[in-house]
Amino acid sequence: GQIFENGGCYYLPKMVGLGRALEFAYTGHLDAQRAYEWGLLNYLVPAEKLEETTRELCARIIANPPLVQWISKRIMRAALDSSVETTMVMTSNAGGILQGSEDAQEARRAFLEKRKPVFKGR
Repeated sequence: GQIFENGGCYYLPKMVGLGRALEFAYTGHLDAQRAYEWGLLNYLVPAEKLEETTRELCARIIANPPLVQWISKRIMRAALDSSVETTMVMTSNAGGILQGSEDAQEARRAFLEKRKPVFKGR
């Protein structure tokens, strides 16, 4: 057997509950359907649809501002170990920073010009 390393024993019970995490640890088995039901997978698609589904998801991701994605990822990860108050301060600070970014200006211009924005991550 193998123990869940690199934070697995910490994060898995937070993500799926202690009972489910222990079941996985005790049995060593977790199929794709159950992982989807537990919220460990965002999508469950047949093998023949995997590439198409992946490309669609990637297209939706790259259509959005990378700075927002970058900051959101960091805040959400930090929020796992923070209070709601601390998380609210982080998001408020980030919002102020993002509003002054080139990407935010581009989003406003694109909206007014009725076109898709072109984000640069600045």
